[in-house]
Amino acid sequence: MSSCVAILFIFVVSVLYPSYIAIPAPGALASYLHYPPSHGADKQHSLGAPSLAGGTKVPLEIHIMSKCPDARDCLERLIAPALEEIESLVDFQMSFIGRPTADGGVSCMHGPSECLGNVLHLCAAKINSPPLPPPSHTYLPFSLCLIHDYRNIPEPGFVEGCADKNGIDFRELNECASDMGPDGGLSMLRKSVERSRALGAGTSCTVRVDGKTRCVRDGGRWKDCDGGSDVEDLVRDIKKVYRGKNGDNWGPRERGEKLSEWIESERIIWARR
Repeated sequence: MSSCVAILFIFVVSVLYPSYIAIPAPGALASYLHYPPSHGADKQHSLGAPSLAGGTKVPLEIHIMSKCPDARDCLERLIAPALEEIESLVDFQMSFIGRPTADGGVSCMHGPSECLGNVLHLCAAKINSPPLPPPSHTYLPFSLCLIHDYRNIPEPGFVEGCADKNGIDFRELNECASDMGPDGGLSMLRKSVERSRALGAGTSCTVRVDGKTRCVRDGGRWKDCDGGSDVEDLVRDIKKVYRGKNGDNWGPRERGEKLSEWIESERIIWARR
């Protein structure tokens, strides 16, 4: 059994999550992280986007836990390098693994800090919408920064640095993660974990392509990867599915910049197998 398969924990987010970030507005999350609420808002940079291919895109989804080493390896070794090649061909989505609780909360395997990490990933994607789903290059550099050193979540300087370096408006991130309403961070996390459970994705990291499980990263190893677990294998399969959906009109009109070129943090190393 995977060390990152979701199980019920005593720490229930509906109880502990508010104690982490539900500090009197404004700036609840910023206060918890010891940031001034506006910090980083003026330091954003514009990220380039590749030209988009026409036609029906291929759903590409990963189901992860934000403090799981298999999730880090999955993103750095497979998903991000593949998106360098095929971002314009896919609708990419990150979903999270946990357990909804009877009182409307969520429990996370690695404790309440993981639930907060999950929320930060979801909020970063949300505040870069529309369109839906948002292009991965608008938030994935931030997510990569977080998950590369996931043990540091939610240390103040760490989250601050990831936001500042990767074009995330911290004020908006703060508002989203601190929002306990129907469109706020906790609600998004609950919907995300409910989706993962409904799809039977209980192992971090589960990779799904076009609605089917394509590969699983579990205990530091790839498994159930029909067709191979290398970047080139995933790229090949996604191009094949895209071609099947769109006929000859299947390629990017022109190649965009590589996703890795959008990431300013030199701590991110593309570790191909």
